[in-house]
Formats: sequence, structure tokens, C-alpha cells
Amino acid sequence: MTARYTEALDRLSRVSGVAGALVVEARAGLPVAVDVASGVDSGAVAALAAAMYRGAQRAAETGGYEGVHTLQLEATAGHVVVAGAGEMLVIAVAERDAQLGLVRLETQRAAESLR
Repeated sequence: MTARYTEALDRLSRVSGVAGALVVEARAGLPVAVDVASGVDSGAVAALAAAMYRGAQRAAETGGYEGVHTLQLEATAGHVVVAGAGEMLVIAVAERDAQLGLVRLETQRAAESLR
């Protein structure tokens, strides 16, 4: 794991309510760097979040938008926030009561640091 990935994940993992932070290769959906709590299946999160992001990217382009910067999934048990970083994605898995504004901001900052 490179120092850039480590720094991005460390900062994101320190946000209250974040149960996992990942850097993922966007096309393959494979985790490159992972910092997750026990019980978080990093491989499944990486693959599903990358597929979701790619689908949203295609939908945005089809609709005439230039692309997706950040994608957020809200589920019963929590949230998944995905931000694009070139060929990589930064993913945050957050608890249901996490401060989503801060989670989104730090996910975007982590992605910007990897571009």
C-alpha cells in the first residue's frame, strides 16, 4: 500500500461513524488499500460499490451530464459514499447515524488527494 493511499484512508477512517475506508480500482472493483472494521466484507463492498459507480457514470453520460463525482447509497443499516479518483475510487462505509456531510467531504478530499 502506498503512502498516498494510507494517508487518504487514515484521514477518512478517523471520521466518527466511518466503519470502513477503501481505495478500489474502478474498473475491476478490486480493493487496493483497505481499512475496515471487523464484520465489513471489504471485497464485497469494493465490487458492489465500483459496479454501482460505473452504472451511475454510464447513466450520467447517457443523460448528457459530464460524469459522476460522488455517489451516495443510503440503506437501512448505514451508508456507502463513493468518490472518483481517476482510475481509483475512494469508498467510505458509514454507520446509519454518521454525520453524512462530514463523511462526504472527507471522502471527496481523499479522492482529490489521489488524483
